[in-house]
Amino acid sequence: MADILLALRRLRHDAGFSAIVLITLAVAIGANTAMFTVYDRLIRRPVTLPEPETLVAVWFNNPQRNVQSPSISVPRYNELRAATTQFASLGLSAFDSFTLTGAGDAVQLNGLRVDADFLRTLGVLPARGRNFRAEEDVPNGPAVCILSHELWMSRFGGRESLLGERITLNGTSWEVVGVMPARLSIPFGQVQVFTPRVFETGGLTAQQIQMGATFAQAIGRLAPGASLERVRADLASFSDGYRQRHPASIDANNVSEPRFFVESLVSGLAPTMYTLLGAVACVLLIACANVSALFLARLLRRQTEIAVRLSIGASRGHIIRQCLIETLVIAAAAGACGMLIAAGALRALQALIATQVPPNTELTLNWTTLAFAVAVTIGTSLLIGLLPSLQASRASLTSVLNDAARGSSSGRGGRLRQGLIVAEVSLSVVLLVSAVLLLVSFVRLQREAPGFEARGVASAFVGLTADRYQSPAAQTEFFDRVEEELRARPGVVDTAVAFGLPLSGTARTSYGVVGQPLPPLPERPLTSFNMVSEDYFRVLSVPLVEGRAFTTDDRAGGPRVCVINETLARKLFAGRSPIGQSLIIGRDGTPPVAIVGVIRDVKSAGVNQPTPDEVYVPARQLPRIGLNVVARTTGDANALQAAIGSAVAAVDPAQAIAFFATMETTLSQSLGTQQLVAALTAIFGAVAFGLSLTGLYSVLAYFVSQRTPEIGIRMALGASRRRVVAMVMRSGLLLVAIGLAVGLAASAAAASLIRQLLFGIDPLNAMVYAAVATIFAAIAALACLGPSLRASRIDPVKAIAR
Repeated sequence: MADILLALRRLRHDAGFSAIVLITLAVAIGANTAMFTVYDRLIRRPVTLPEPETLVAVWFNNPQRNVQSPSISVPRYNELRAATTQFASLGLSAFDSFTLTGAGDAVQLNGLRVDADFLRTLGVLPARGRNFRAEEDVPNGPAVCILSHELWMSRFGGRESLLGERITLNGTSWEVVGVMPARLSIPFGQVQVFTPRVFETGGLTAQQIQMGATFAQAIGRLAPGASLERVRADLASFSDGYRQRHPASIDANNVSEPRFFVESLVSGLAPTMYTLLGAVACVLLIACANVSALFLARLLRRQTEIAVRLSIGASRGHIIRQCLIETLVIAAAAGACGMLIAAGALRALQALIATQVPPNTELTLNWTTLAFAVAVTIGTSLLIGLLPSLQASRASLTSVLNDAARGSSSGRGGRLRQGLIVAEVSLSVVLLVSAVLLLVSFVRLQREAPGFEARGVASAFVGLTADRYQSPAAQTEFFDRVEEELRARPGVVDTAVAFGLPLSGTARTSYGVVGQPLPPLPERPLTSFNMVSEDYFRVLSVPLVEGRAFTTDDRAGGPRVCVINETLARKLFAGRSPIGQSLIIGRDGTPPVAIVGVIRDVKSAGVNQPTPDEVYVPARQLPRIGLNVVARTTGDANALQAAIGSAVAAVDPAQAIAFFATMETTLSQSLGTQQLVAALTAIFGAVAFGLSLTGLYSVLAYFVSQRTPEIGIRMALGASRRRVVAMVMRSGLLLVAIGLAVGLAASAAAASLIRQLLFGIDPLNAMVYAAVATIFAAIAALACLGPSLRASRIDPVKAIAR
């Protein structure tokens, strides 16, 4: 306690020093705490399911088709469930959509079809009512459903009596048998209704499902004693047998693979988070090096006091303890301030990344992040205090008195201070190079043409109820009437309908070329498959390169036609025109589909992703019960939500729209991760740059103050002011040069870690490295100039007499 009180008095006495250290460490600790909170919420604990570490998602890998996906076919799942012994339970699900009517305005619901074991496997059962039963998960089984807590409250007022009542979904009466707990874990937080019978998912025929269409997701909970390695071996053996039993199935060559469920959810985001954690950790290390150099200088000013205490019996351990307590006190205060900074930073991050994380994701401080902040605070106090205290505690009274007689400090602690500055410069260069690479990458990504004009375009999904629109003719007529109504709305320039939109995911199908050897179905290549109306390419301003677009004559009963993109045209018909050639699409490929046009490539999979092979077919030839209504306006695209909704209601009030989005928003969200990483890394780089320059300035200023008598003697013996400036500048720039060399080498190694986050730029781009080195050296020279000029103005007489 005496040491603590002494530390508080000393810090209060040196208020300026304490304020600088407090602010520096608080910012660094706060930034690290905020980023760890994001990491903890999005990567370490993204789900709130019980025992998530035992949940395993079943993926498939098909090297021949270069496809990996967390999906499985229903026939494969049924056989797997009967064959495997590594899972305590195994469940199946598939997303679907339902239109709710009879409870206010018609509304489209996000649905999840599940088997009877799915919710039990997750460990989340209905809070009210019951789970599905096995006898309900059979063809034409009872129409029962489970509602989300949020839908139950918003649409049905939380009535307990709703259990056992019937509601209307897709025009059919369904009995409500349960209500789920509130705030379900991702990725199920936005599901509003659960229904049985995955094999009845809309958009797929019974034949497609039985032939091995991979559209469902299987999740299992490991049995006691099971491991991922055992499951992998089990699934590999099962895949071999399945291929032999079903050689003609679409998924015959798929190899089922297990992945931990949580890891599969966050695998796409993890590299981004690790990059940001590394960047913010560099800021903390630079801050610690900076503060450590300041503490060392402060302790060296107390060398006489420390030497006297040691000479009269104080132990070296006691001296070190006092120094560490002093750093712990200031670090604790900085940690408390850092928590406040972290709380504010999290609020800003919450708004910044709202569109990049699952809805209802809350970034708040908790006990885990509090423990992290405490650990960082203790670690920081050791980093900033241990080396300086060890250095200062080596003092002897004789050496201190000799130094005082000579009027110098003999450079005590000089190498340590210089080493800290080199470390600061090196880490700053690594951050700056990474930031510049990411910023250049993001700028180039923004300039990359997506292949369509996003401004003024919006879309909304309309899923028709099967009881009212059973025939393809009725489905086509409905969407024709919606387009007609929509075109009559003020400001609407053009409309279209489509299944599959840029940057929103599309279906895939196998294909072959007529006239070329046709591989067996499981070995055929895959292509993105889109169904669009005749106005689609015009609405999105997708240029036609060759041939023609679709017309109203391309309808059911007419010759089958398609349009392909340039990438697929080059792949299949290099040097030849594809017009007039035919493709075999799907399982039997009858009749063949004639290619009538080629469009410019569209970055459908993402602006930073390679353009996929794409085939477009007329929506009139393959009507669907659910399509996206797309429109272009001369005004604000957000106003199209009301226009599309009113047009649908005008045609049929029992139908509703869902998933409204403007194409500009969709495009912006596709770039959101790159923008976030570039912005935060740039901020961290700027902070690190400022800290390293501050550290360089302070070390040189201390150098000048300690060598004032020597400089005075040099000037008295005839050294010019220019030579004094050059001497001080040289000592500072030498540290910068060493730091730059180490930092550039480290940057080359670090750049390989962020390679997958870069677009259109080599991680070893010489221009970037040269620019960072030049700018850093130039500004560092300015930082060295102040202490150098101060040294040149020293009065020799006063300096010698000091």
